[in-house]
Amino acid sequence: MENLNKLYDLTLKIKSIIHKSHFKKNDARLAYFENLYSIINEFYAGKVFFRIAQEIKNGSIKFDQSIAPLQPHILRVYEIADHPLLANGYHNDLNRRLFIDTFTNFETTISFCFEEIISDDEMGKIVVDLNSRIIKITKDLPDENKDLLLNELKKNTFIPLSRKFRYLSKLKTNCYPADIKSDLAFIEFCSKLRNCVSHSAGYYKGNDFQYEFENVMFIFKNDAFLDMQGLNEFVFLKINERLSNIINNLNACLEHIGFIQYPDDGF
Repeated sequence: MENLNKLYDLTLKIKSIIHKSHFKKNDARLAYFENLYSIINEFYAGKVFFRIAQEIKNGSIKFDQSIAPLQPHILRVYEIADHPLLANGYHNDLNRRLFIDTFTNFETTISFCFEEIISDDEMGKIVVDLNSRIIKITKDLPDENKDLLLNELKKNTFIPLSRKFRYLSKLKTNCYPADIKSDLAFIEFCSKLRNCVSHSAGYYKGNDFQYEFENVMFIFKNDAFLDMQGLNEFVFLKINERLSNIINNLNACLEHIGFIQYPDDGF
């Protein structure tokens, strides 16, 4: 019950942040916390559901005959709490969705802020830097063709999240109130973790890599499933918290920006 109470308090805390925010409606920085509330509330509801399943299994929650037709469905609910394999799978799925939704929200917010703020000239410099080999090979092209090439590169170049973060965190001199290098390493870890968990069901391909966070060692080995060593039931909730802290740190660099548009999602 203590953990449920903490999750409940966290939803109230995020609500308070939203209500006290000075950002305008449809600002990407406000939308981050609105989306965060939805993500955390869904995780919280999932944990509440499991606790209810436990209470049904233990006989603490009883049903009268008016819902007798629901009996097979109710039995399926507490079956989750009664079977270790199903219980582990249920919690793993909650954690997976929490992390993927959390990182997607983080990545989207960074991208909206970056695209709103960066000038064409600064974007051109980043594109040239990321495509330095191509630029070097085509140095003898006529200027007109070089301009066409650069325009195409601007349209099609993938700018890594880490590069967007570095740009925003250095928007003003000494604006970032935390360790940029440490937060950048954390973002790169989360990027690897998201790709591994979301795109290949936990199977990793790439250079061997390890990252320790909240007493859990995440071990990425080429052509192997992700290995997590250590016990921390709420490590993915802590990842969520760290990413939110990074957003707050970045907001210190963006406080002079009056409005950053968050696209209408149609709802």
